[in-house]
Amino acid sequence: MLVYDQYIYPEKPDCDDDILVFHSGFSSTLPNYSYGKDTRDYYLIHYITKGKGIYQTERCRYELKEGDGFLILPGSTIVHTADKFDPWDVCWVAFFGKKAETLLAQAGLDEDHLIFHYDNDDFLENCIKNIYNESRTNKNLFYINAHFYLFLGKLAEQYHRIENRTAEIVQFNHFDDAMIYIRRNIRHQISVNHLANYMRLDPSQVYRIFKKNTGKSPQQVICDMRMEKACEFLSKTDLPIKEISEWMGYEYQSHFTKQFKAHTNLSPSQYRELYYESPSEKPPDDAAADSL
Repeated sequence: MLVYDQYIYPEKPDCDDDILVFHSGFSSTLPNYSYGKDTRDYYLIHYITKGKGIYQTERCRYELKEGDGFLILPGSTIVHTADKFDPWDVCWVAFFGKKAETLLAQAGLDEDHLIFHYDNDDFLENCIKNIYNESRTNKNLFYINAHFYLFLGKLAEQYHRIENRTAEIVQFNHFDDAMIYIRRNIRHQISVNHLANYMRLDPSQVYRIFKKNTGKSPQQVICDMRMEKACEFLSKTDLPIKEISEWMGYEYQSHFTKQFKAHTNLSPSQYRELYYESPSEKPPDDAAADSL
């Protein structure tokens, strides 16, 4: 019988990580080969790549075959036995961490659901082999954890699909995407053509999208957002108005002052005088800046 089991640490480390992979391996078992009756203080997932066998827990007995997998819980006493005529090949990964239970639940696994099935391709097997190979060579924990998260991610994807659940994935429409682009580039002069190029749409389409969602043109929305950012600077920082104007990409401070006053009916210094949020200090004396 061939058994390959690679430990990343000589003994289970004491740590507070979200997830820590402890060891991994694979084996081709002999007929009726049985293992278990001991306990462990970490989680262990076995995945069957060939043959069949039995997984016996304290509460249930499972007859499993190629494509099935089973979870062993910390502290549980179990036995798993290869079939007499068609003994299984299995691979496994051991892990623990403060988020292990939460992540397993998202993949549909807990003390009442210890079994899963996946037979679409070799993805799960390859994830464990990659963990094993990396554990034997560089032991790059980033790569090891990445392969483990891919393993659990595939199980979670299948679980949500089987249960007819819609995963909570944030899906951006054109308008949402455009608003994120504006926020990230708020300090620059953004034109409708910039938005159209980014969104891969015609300027007329961009205009209609903004009108539908805001009742305003793209340029009006951009101007509003720029002025909101200026208000934030004026009320929450002591940056001189000249620096705020430059940061926001205005070549002339007078242009910034004119746009700000048109938007708020106040000059920048008047706005700061009213809304400056640092009670321990007086607002900067920059009233003269309005005349620049």
